[in-house]
Amino acid sequence: MQRIGKVDGRGAFDALLNEMGITNPLFRDEVCPQGDCWALDYNPAPALNDDGRDVDALTDFMTLLAAPARGAITADVLAGEQVFSQIGCASCHVATLRTGASTIAALNRAEFHPYSDFLLHDMGALGDGIEQGTASGREMRTQPLWGLRNATRFLHDAASRTLDEAVRRHDGQGRAARDQFVALPADRLAQLLAFLRSL
Repeated sequence: MQRIGKVDGRGAFDALLNEMGITNPLFRDEVCPQGDCWALDYNPAPALNDDGRDVDALTDFMTLLAAPARGAITADVLAGEQVFSQIGCASCHVATLRTGASTIAALNRAEFHPYSDFLLHDMGALGDGIEQGTASGREMRTQPLWGLRNATRFLHDAASRTLDEAVRRHDGQGRAARDQFVALPADRLAQLLAFLRSL
């Protein structure tokens, strides 16, 4: 397991290039569209697309995004959160984290509840096959669960249509929690699903 990501503009530099095709001071070279480098011959804007100002604006925007709102917290939701912890889900999907020091008062040592440790874990067959930096194709960052109640498709490939299916696909370091999930009696399973649907 290793830490990934930094609280700086590098994510914005990368997102501008890899998600929007905008070259910038840190990523000056275009990415070949879908691996077809010949397509760069027809690039209408081959020069540097951003001088860094868009990176700064995007970084500020991402830094100050609010967390998704939580749904109603009922007795079943509270019981389901206990099940979530008892079967091992909370070892990766950590409920509460604290920010470090920040000059922005709202972000200075503030607690937040992403239900993620933001670490890379070996997910076995669930891995996406993408190797990036030192991360193998079996390693994936723990997906935050906040906002889960608004999702209709689950996991990195959106191939799971239900929460039950998404949990059952966990493998590697998530296998033990998955196996305990599968063995839950119906009442505890219903509580756990109520908890997940509240996030």
